[in-house]
Amino acid sequence: MITSNYPALLPALLAALALGACAKGEEGDTDSAGQTTTATVATTATTQGEEGTSGGTSHVSHGGTDSTAAATTGGMTSTTAEPTTGGGSDLCEAYCDGISVNCSGVHTQYGSPATCMASCAGFLPGTPADTGGNTLGCRTYHAGAAKDMPEVHCTHAGPGGGGACGANCDGFCTLAAHACPEAWADEAACQTACATFAPEESYDATDVGGNTFACRLYHLTAAALDPATHCAHIKGDSVPCK
Repeated sequence: MITSNYPALLPALLAALALGACAKGEEGDTDSAGQTTTATVATTATTQGEEGTSGGTSHVSHGGTDSTAAATTGGMTSTTAEPTTGGGSDLCEAYCDGISVNCSGVHTQYGSPATCMASCAGFLPGTPADTGGNTLGCRTYHAGAAKDMPEVHCTHAGPGGGGACGANCDGFCTLAAHACPEAWADEAACQTACATFAPEESYDATDVGGNTFACRLYHLTAAALDPATHCAHIKGDSVPCK
């Protein structure tokens, strides 16, 4: 009885086997799709992570650059210093050009352009607006004014200052500290000695002898260029100024 039914059941068994195979194939497709989806999500996450890292690097770099620039600028500003003594070469050239043109003949203040430049290096700079005080700015102003009135302004523009750009002994001792620093122990000692020099003769660069302040001032300007020869001539026991 059972054997006789086998032919009738065979088609049903084959159909069942076919359905089972299809189901397994679909499950495999589902797994494959699931794997693909998982890989896509992982790739997206990796890309986002890389973008996040790139953004972070850019931000840190930008912040670091700004901070460094600020520190450098601050450092550059804080270390800038202005000169407090000595005329700069451009300022001294302008001064010496002006005084050589406007103060000549009996009003000449320096024996040579080189002597003027060497003396100028010892002046306090001051400002271009100075019309008084022991500064290069004051002397430059009076060197210009000497164009019309050399008899008034040339001694003001000269190394002593002539009472307009400092008292004569102020100009003298400032220049002595620059050209002949060993001549006196300090400013006070120089001022004391200077006060004993006869001031009556108005200074010009022909005053190479005589017991006067003018003679010692001449040799002091010469000492700015040749201290070995002339520093000995600026004191009270000066051989040429006696």
